[in-house]
Amino acid sequence: MTIEVRQMVIRSTVGADPSQAEGRRPALPAGELERIKEEILAECRRWMTDKLQEARER
Repeated sequence: MTIEVRQMVIRSTVGADPSQAEGRRPALPAGELERIKEEILAECRRWMTDKLQEARER
């Protein structure tokens, strides 16, 4: 069975757990958050590309 993925959108929301607000670490600077976000997205793209390549090779 062949599956074609033209666009993939992944959305998530992460919220603080109010019960653990006391021991929370300080928030990261915006630039650091953006860098981490781009790193995660790049890894997801690499993973997806690898999986699609594997599917084509079969």
